[in-house]
Amino acid sequence: MRNRRAYSIRERLFYSFFLTAALMCVMVLYSFIAINSIALSISRAYKTNVSISEFQNALLMVESSMENYISLKTFESIENYYSWRGKLDTLSLDFHVPLSKDPILLREYKMRRLMESFLEYADNAVYARRGNNLSGYMASYATALRYYGYLSDAVVDLNAHYFQRNVADYNLIFQDTELIELISMLLLASVIGVNFLLVYILIDRITVPLVDLSNAANQLAAGNFYVEVRKVHSDDELGAINRAFDRMTVSIREYIETIREQALTESRLRQQELEMRELYKDAQLKTLQAQINPHFLFNTLNAGAQLAMMEGADDTCTFIEKTADFFRYNIQNMNKDTILSEELGLVDNYMYIMKVRFADRVDYVKDIRAGNLDLPMPSMVLQPLVENAIKHGISEMKSGGRITLRVFEEDGTLTIEVSDNGIGMASDARDRLLFGSYFYENGAASPAQTPSVGIGMINVITRLRVFFGDKDIFDIRSNDPEPGTTFSIRIRNVQGSPR
Repeated sequence: MRNRRAYSIRERLFYSFFLTAALMCVMVLYSFIAINSIALSISRAYKTNVSISEFQNALLMVESSMENYISLKTFESIENYYSWRGKLDTLSLDFHVPLSKDPILLREYKMRRLMESFLEYADNAVYARRGNNLSGYMASYATALRYYGYLSDAVVDLNAHYFQRNVADYNLIFQDTELIELISMLLLASVIGVNFLLVYILIDRITVPLVDLSNAANQLAAGNFYVEVRKVHSDDELGAINRAFDRMTVSIREYIETIREQALTESRLRQQELEMRELYKDAQLKTLQAQINPHFLFNTLNAGAQLAMMEGADDTCTFIEKTADFFRYNIQNMNKDTILSEELGLVDNYMYIMKVRFADRVDYVKDIRAGNLDLPMPSMVLQPLVENAIKHGISEMKSGGRITLRVFEEDGTLTIEVSDNGIGMASDARDRLLFGSYFYENGAASPAQTPSVGIGMINVITRLRVFFGDKDIFDIRSNDPEPGTTFSIRIRNVQGSPR
């Protein structure tokens, strides 16, 4: 005896859907053909009335534009006349021309001849009016109006006869529509009945095993790992799920011990993580303690300034205040952006301190010719340039040293220059600084061997390039033929600077 083929759930659903879809397609196709046939019949029935209405409207516009031209003689009226006349000729091609025994076709023939006569006299009236022939256009205009009246009556009469015939055709179409409606309702009821039966059978065969599996899964979730389900002996997806569930319960029991071991391992790792967090907090505390020293420094300077003031040492008080302001700015603005005016103030404080140190050996010239000093920029970029100019430019000079700070704006570019009249800078050192390779090419092995000019200047140049997004923002040039070096910062499109 041959074994019956077992159909999968997918195949059952597919065949059920295919049968239902086929029945729906048959019904929809039949309805579409029937409705399309009815629509075409209605369209043909009333197409003549639409054509006559368009013809009547064009005729009215021809008569109106002719009357406007006869009365006003304007270019717009004559243009409208010829435009509507051409459309009237085109529409008249749809009407019957030869004589016929059919009453409607005979009326079309009559209307066509009346239209030709009306247009003939209308053209004569327009031509005569264009030539200022008063008697000619008045006679032709009167005759054209008389034919227009005849033609209007003929159009109304033809439209009425077509309407009567179309009403009779529509009654026949309406009867066919009722029959199609009845057949469509019967087909729809049949399709719904068959579809309901198929869905009910499929749902019953699918849901009963799934309900058993759901109950077993709930028991498994409650901790009963020895639950059993009703055996499903089919070869479809439900049978596969049933057998897989049995294997899963066995695997869960085997994994319980593994999970317990993993839990112990995770507990040990969590303890190690807590210890790492404690170490991190300790490092943060030490970092905060390291910040106390700079604050203590400028607080001590403030105390010294107050003591100098009380003792009447004004110059000493001013020096200590400038020094305290300098350190305070460094601490407060090290990791945030600032504006140009604050950077210039920092340079002023620094140069005051340097003037006290070097006395008349250093002269400070400041030339500010820019209106916008609120331009955002990185902090601590101008003071390192001035410090570099003093330390590596004029520190060895016995007298006559000069530091010049210029700020000016030209063609939308703000330029900041720091120059000195010192010993100058070699071209290879300039290139190494601009390309950030000074420290590495000198092979410094320890902080004590690190050239501060290289690292400090590279830091300034890099931060300026990143902040303004311009790799050409910084330049170093010699003051030839004069001695010294000039550091230039060129900020383009000042209004569009980042904030």
